[in-house]
Amino acid sequence: MSVPPDELEVSLSARALEVVRRYPWATTGAAAAVLGIAIWVYVGVRAALIETIASNLRVLLDTEVSALDIWVREKQLNVNRWSQDARVQAAARELVDDTSNSACRGPSRARLLAAIETLAAGEATPAANLVDRNGRVIATRFDAYCGRSVSLETRARLERVFSGASLFAAPISEQDRLGGVTEQSLRRPLIWFSSPVRDNNGGVIAALNIGKYADERFSAVLAVARLGATGEAYAFDASGRMLSTSRFHDLLEDAGRLRAGESEILNLRLNDPDSEAPGTSLTRLVATAIAGRSDADGALDSGIIVEPYTNYLGQWVVGAWRWLPEFDFAVAIEVGRDEVFAPLVRLERTFIAVLVAAGSTLLFLFVAVGRIMRLRRERDEARRVGNYELLEEVGHGGMARVYRARHRLLKRPTAVKIIELAVASDEMLARFDREVRLASQLMHPNTVEIYDYGRTPEGQPFYAMEFLDGKTLQQIVDERGPLPAPRVAHVLRGIAGSLSEAHERGLVHRDIKPGNVMLCQRGGEFDVVKVLDFGLVKDTRKEATRNLTRALRVLGTPAYMAPERIERPESADFRSDLYALGAVGFFVLAGRSPFTGDDELALAYQVVNVALPDVRDIVKAQLPDELALLINMCLEKDPAWRPQRAADIISALDALLAQSPWTNSDARLWWEGQCPAAAPAAQVA
Repeated sequence: MSVPPDELEVSLSARALEVVRRYPWATTGAAAAVLGIAIWVYVGVRAALIETIASNLRVLLDTEVSALDIWVREKQLNVNRWSQDARVQAAARELVDDTSNSACRGPSRARLLAAIETLAAGEATPAANLVDRNGRVIATRFDAYCGRSVSLETRARLERVFSGASLFAAPISEQDRLGGVTEQSLRRPLIWFSSPVRDNNGGVIAALNIGKYADERFSAVLAVARLGATGEAYAFDASGRMLSTSRFHDLLEDAGRLRAGESEILNLRLNDPDSEAPGTSLTRLVATAIAGRSDADGALDSGIIVEPYTNYLGQWVVGAWRWLPEFDFAVAIEVGRDEVFAPLVRLERTFIAVLVAAGSTLLFLFVAVGRIMRLRRERDEARRVGNYELLEEVGHGGMARVYRARHRLLKRPTAVKIIELAVASDEMLARFDREVRLASQLMHPNTVEIYDYGRTPEGQPFYAMEFLDGKTLQQIVDERGPLPAPRVAHVLRGIAGSLSEAHERGLVHRDIKPGNVMLCQRGGEFDVVKVLDFGLVKDTRKEATRNLTRALRVLGTPAYMAPERIERPESADFRSDLYALGAVGFFVLAGRSPFTGDDELALAYQVVNVALPDVRDIVKAQLPDELALLINMCLEKDPAWRPQRAADIISALDALLAQSPWTNSDARLWWEGQCPAAAPAAQVA
């Protein structure tokens, strides 16, 4: 039975999603690998195309330079042959011997020019002259030039000719060659071929110079390399001036770079119009070629630039260049970027289509993996508070939960207490805030230490405190029964020490009870007493607000509350904590609180109105009278009959412990041998 196409598509999609869910990183990695292979193939093909472009530019440039070299040498051979003709040499000797200016206009000049016309056989020679060793023009077609001296630059260049060599000179204006008056017909720039003329003894007596218009055959040879719609070939000198005609002459005129009818040869400086300084900054190719020519460590005579740049028209092109030191100018080949990279553009379009398809698939996988990772991260963040990682819940009370945690960087074990906003009123939040601020001031070793305070991402207040590895007195008595008298004295001594510091700072705990006192192991010490939960603490140095005081009427544990706290909560002072201390001592000795009742109301009535039972009547074991008397005194209903300071209780307990000590060895035996393994206790009321 065949499956309908739509059902098959749904089935395949469901299977794909299941694979992504089960193997998110593997599927993402596979998609990324496919995309990576596609990019690798594209990069390889692109590199091959660019290398082909560079190779084509190199071949084109070599061909252009070879064609130009052949043409120059051909013309130079002609001029060399003319300078060796007997008629030319005879006329030259006569002109050199006759130093008068009239010789330049005499029959010797006519015979020289006639001989050149005959030798040229119809070849265009718009300019021809003879210059002696002193740089003086001794024969020319133009009378205005007779007897004039060539410029110092031209004379220096002709030194090679007077040394016996032939010379080809790049385009130069008549103004630069001679200076002063310029023959109207020679306003077009000329290239020059020069050859030595010798006397009968073989000595060089003059230089024969034949000038040809630079915008004719010289430029035509370069124009052969102008391929396609954007290909351009031109020559330029060391100052960045163009020495040949431009394919884009009309565009130059339209852009205002040339006047109407003006030649670009020697008049156009090859500046980049898109540069920050368009009037002074040469194009990249021209600047690179000139910099290579002037390199002090040796000329860089050629180069290829396949990274697109802007040419002298502001068009994006690629190009190649070669400096010709023999002629002292460079030849450049440039082709438009869009034309030369047309195959690459087609490749890129194909690749983009593949990339979009692969990218869409990869995006789908990333979204799926991202969702999976986000759910995992949310799970992890739900167990993270500030700099602390929550590990497990170890206790909870009416409005808070306590977690075993650890610092994310220090890895220090901590306990984190978090308020439950759902059950917390404004008064409770204020109480929590006050608990943190006041408890953080206490430094006594028997008081739990506060590390940090803040809010969760959900806005729940929390604080981090030292993690206590132990049990509360409530747990210990519930599990093992009453404690021996020396151990009770040790426990009460620790509680009294914590209260002593708090009272000296003007703080009343108001919630001392077995569930808020822990015995724990710390640094090799056993039965270390820690007083917890200062949530009901009262600062006697400040007056409590009416709302908060009203809220405290229903807070606390009646079995361990002093009578005055039940009758007048705002009247609680240090002696209220000492009452609670005695009630805790009664509990750990007898295994029960001093008063019991069916409900809190009945219990509160007994605390206020019923006489206290003597702890010695309840405890079956032998009990020191001093300890029983101290507990009974703390539990007096009238605060005036109780001990007035925690320090007084500490002195009495120290005397008891001196007679019947509870040592660290005794505690070790209890923790390691005679009691179940200690489990983390709730550090919350």
